[in-house]
Amino acid sequence: MSSSRRSLLAAAALAPFAPRLARSQTWPTRPIKLLVGFAPGGATDIAARLLQPLLSEALGQSIVVENRSGGGGNVATDLLVRADPDGYTLMLASPGQLVANPVLDPKFAFDAARDITAIGQTTSSPLLLVVPASSPHRDARSLVEGARAQAGKMNYASAGVGSSMHIAGEMLKAYGGLDITHVPYRGSGPAVTDLIAGKVDFMIDSVSTTTTHVRNGVLRALAQTGSEPFADFPDLPLLKDVVPEVVVTTWLGLVGPAGLPGPVLARLSDALRDAVRGPVFSARLKDLGSQSYWAGPQDFASHLASERQRAADVIRRAGIRLE
Repeated sequence: MSSSRRSLLAAAALAPFAPRLARSQTWPTRPIKLLVGFAPGGATDIAARLLQPLLSEALGQSIVVENRSGGGGNVATDLLVRADPDGYTLMLASPGQLVANPVLDPKFAFDAARDITAIGQTTSSPLLLVVPASSPHRDARSLVEGARAQAGKMNYASAGVGSSMHIAGEMLKAYGGLDITHVPYRGSGPAVTDLIAGKVDFMIDSVSTTTTHVRNGVLRALAQTGSEPFADFPDLPLLKDVVPEVVVTTWLGLVGPAGLPGPVLARLSDALRDAVRGPVFSARLKDLGSQSYWAGPQDFASHLASERQRAADVIRRAGIRLE
């Protein structure tokens, strides 16, 4: 077969993919939408706005953060999976959105293994058990014993149904044998505002959202949900020392729709890795009491798979249900 004949056959074979390849090679040529499934002021929103200028500079295009709260993050997730896989719609996602919500709500036809492209994990940290400064409880044991003594009278806030904060609260409720009421909000920001005002009794929330308020003295941290001491709060007790089964870590990660072109994924992952490992993002997170953490596409996808299994087990064991 002549070389010209082989060239024609190769061109014909590649023809159906040519528009997609061309788009990925010139990407990005217009602003990129970064979805956040929660209200402004929460942990996901804070991290997204820290990444916004870093990714914009690396990619040479504007990054537009769009808060689409509702359904414990499901509104934003649904928008993401319906978007064209062209790299112009991304989402900074939480464990609740990718791991817990599909287990909690079988009617939400979403499967992270099928419907998203994992780009990279950006943060990892425990949660903090916090109360308003006016609370009579000075430690986690006092709070747990107080909830037992006042069955049905205490409540706790979360960033939304299915969030890591919700699951942590329900784990405390189930494993601690507590009769407490869940009060869901559309994001950590408004929940923390009401907690400071004393409208709810306590909250298990992200380090990045609560640290400033703890340092300012309007919130009191009673415990953290990790399995070992946390560097930024080395003297803070572990919640598992009071209720052994309650161990929760939270994380954030960047994802796109399923079928994201390889060249686009590679460029996004490289830009995100440099931003997460760079001094600006990590230092700002440290100021907020959280920590950056990098895992690339394959490692992040593997982490999601193991987290899904763990969440399903925890939700079944704890009897967590949508309210």
